[in-house]
Amino acid sequence: MKRILRRNLVQTLLCGAAGVPQSKAAAGPFFSRRIDEMTSREVESYINDGGDLVLIPFGPVSGHGPFIPMGMHAHWANALSVLLAEKANGLVFPATFTCFAGATRTFRGTVSFTMEEQILVLKRIASTLHAAGFKRTVLVAGTNPEDVGGIIAARALFDETEVPYYYLQGSRILDQPEIKAMYAGYPGNFGETVIELASLRILGRERPIPVPNWTREAKPANNSDQPPEIAEDMRQMKRVGAVGWRYFEEKHHGGSGTAGMMFRGKSDIDLAVQVLHKCAELALPALQSFSHYQKWLADHPMEYIRAKDRLEEK
Repeated sequence: MKRILRRNLVQTLLCGAAGVPQSKAAAGPFFSRRIDEMTSREVESYINDGGDLVLIPFGPVSGHGPFIPMGMHAHWANALSVLLAEKANGLVFPATFTCFAGATRTFRGTVSFTMEEQILVLKRIASTLHAAGFKRTVLVAGTNPEDVGGIIAARALFDETEVPYYYLQGSRILDQPEIKAMYAGYPGNFGETVIELASLRILGRERPIPVPNWTREAKPANNSDQPPEIAEDMRQMKRVGAVGWRYFEEKHHGGSGTAGMMFRGKSDIDLAVQVLHKCAELALPALQSFSHYQKWLADHPMEYIRAKDRLEEK
């Protein structure tokens, strides 16, 4: 209970300091929108009252150099899911770390699962929640490499059931012009370092900035993620295709973002919290379209396409 009270107090104080709206969850019937913190009766009550949205964040535990905690991808997806749940009246399943980690497997502490394992786990979670009454089931990722498994899981579920499952990716929203305008002119590199620290704050798990003096230093924009002798080879191959690869040095991954800078009179972490709130707002229309798409599909069951036009031509 003390942990919950402390977390809620931290969220209230920090979100208020960042100038973002207070959590809408506090006005609802539950103290939390995170399924693992709710009773089964509260979940049942949510569904009986017409709730149908569940968000399933996922990402690997993977090395990100000296600046970024290893759960960054899932933390990002989880924070975005919590904000979306508050804004769209949804619930959030606990973050899933059973994911493909790819090139980061050379960092100690990384655990990479095969793509097949990730897909199976996501399919099991999503299909079980759908059967329990969550008709809008959304898989939420931060970025790659977990995105491939998430997309395949959503597609496979649709092909097997004719029920659409939605896949949402945080990095795609972060690339929107409305988001880039929020940090235009930022003196550092507004990337995963500051997004991670903002995500932990939103989740009530804020931590000190790692190696704070180093984290504030602007990094070269063209820092290669491969040794010099093969960097051009990798560039040529990735330009037109894909190949298996891995990181060779700590600085190759997670070493280019910054955090701990002041910008426009506020800390960059405060700004990143606002950015994530804006990301959630920008994702709301997609959730509404998902609802409309589901209803349309229900009225148009799958059937094989038949030729209809210009049948007289041979």
